[in-house]
Amino acid sequence: MFMAHRRKKKGIPKILISLLLIAIIALAITAATYVVVNMYNSQKPRGLHVGDVFTYNMTASSYLITQDAVTPAYLVQYNMTDYYQVSITSVKGDTIGFNTLWQFNNGTAVTDSESINLDTGVSTGGFWAIYLPGLNEGALLNPQANNGLIVNSTSTQTYATSTRTTNNWSTQNILTNANDPTGSTQQDNFWTVNFDEATGMLTSLTNVQEYNNPGLNIAIVWQLTNSTVWQV
Repeated sequence: MFMAHRRKKKGIPKILISLLLIAIIALAITAATYVVVNMYNSQKPRGLHVGDVFTYNMTASSYLITQDAVTPAYLVQYNMTDYYQVSITSVKGDTIGFNTLWQFNNGTAVTDSESINLDTGVSTGGFWAIYLPGLNEGALLNPQANNGLIVNSTSTQTYATSTRTTNNWSTQNILTNANDPTGSTQQDNFWTVNFDEATGMLTSLTNVQEYNNPGLNIAIVWQLTNSTVWQV
């Protein structure tokens, strides 16, 4: 007598179950991290804090309009930049102390210890793009300065794991060369600056300089690439 052979039902392979569990755990960790980061960003007091670090990319370009125009030598260092870093070292009222590191592609670097008063905008070094936190549209950038610069607009900037409010200011100035008594040698200077509303820290900057004698256009751009305060 032949016994009927009962075929075993095929189940889901164990390896697929393991991979599925790993994927679920990974998604759970990602979601938890997102929640924690956003809670941290929302609960952390406004302004800068000792230990905050911000890293920037810097580039420059020039366009020669007339034959006697020459690209300024100082622009070369912008395009030789690996990164520019600002590290907050002290916060005393509206005075911020910080160290700067200008790292070049050839391995050399320039460091400095600087400070800025956010009320007046007066800085002791080459980096000056830090502003009071919590400014709204129409507010003076530096309440105790006489430059009349204000927050022109606000917008929402989307980053890797969060969205943040960004303030913007822009201005245009026409400067004349003191060595030309006719006043016809001019520089048209455009600034567009974006900074994080909660910390007051620079996020991007564009400076366009247009010269008429000799004819030359220059563009310098800063862009935030990394931050310890939020994930860029």
